[in-house]
Amino acid sequence: MGTSNLFVNTKDIYQTSVAELVQRKRQKRFNPGAKGSKLSLTVGRILSTIQPLPDHAVLLGRCLDGLPLLLTLSDPDIGAILIGGDGDCGKTHHLQVMVDSAIRTHLSKDLQIIILTHHPEDWQYLIQQSQKRKYIQALHAWYDPGAESTLKSLLSLAESRRDGMEEGPKVVLLLDDLNFIESLSFEAQANLHWLLAYGAQSGVWLIGTIKTKMAPRYRYWMELFRTRIIGRVLSKGELADLTLINGLQMKPLEPSEFRVWTGKDWLTYQIPLLGN
Repeated sequence: MGTSNLFVNTKDIYQTSVAELVQRKRQKRFNPGAKGSKLSLTVGRILSTIQPLPDHAVLLGRCLDGLPLLLTLSDPDIGAILIGGDGDCGKTHHLQVMVDSAIRTHLSKDLQIIILTHHPEDWQYLIQQSQKRKYIQALHAWYDPGAESTLKSLLSLAESRRDGMEEGPKVVLLLDDLNFIESLSFEAQANLHWLLAYGAQSGVWLIGTIKTKMAPRYRYWMELFRTRIIGRVLSKGELADLTLINGLQMKPLEPSEFRVWTGKDWLTYQIPLLGN
């Protein structure tokens, strides 16, 4: 089964902090259903068509030509990943798709997930399912004091790994609704800033989401993300705030559709439903 694998070209990092190159291998098209129904497009169904799966693979979605799009958490130059778009375009669901696929492609001893969110109830299903709960190291609201101690521990882990003193599973830190970062203390914000800049070099991968209207206020934080994924944005003026590209023209996407930069063009894909 062919796939599209997303990775960053280390020789010429794109100045707008988006993913640099998508490598495409066409062998066999994926047909999500007899009638092409979007409802038949699920994480499990897509992954079942890819044999063998690349190591450390995380599913983003299905491209318009039917090929799955995979992100491989092995190249630190991908850096932190930001998913941006208008409200209700599917940003949180996109994170959940990535988590669902990562759990399917990793053992819990090789992957741990930490979630910071304004809506912990959106993630309770992971805690309630025993097979998924073992992957969840922590689930915090942004305003939870435990969030700051978790960030401090994660920073210590990443620094130890940089010094070659500690190994262990990859860690994925989800930052749902990045604008709530200002609810953290100054020390916690400093810790998170370091992790955004250097975490991927130590096997700590940060993936955040932000609403379009919040982007201008948080450009300082957004510039730390090296890979950028864009969902539905109706205002052409606000599109520049997310992509950091002035004058960019894009046809608006439908909800559940996203785009990522390929090095030459923006690649459009659809995120699937969770489960099998």
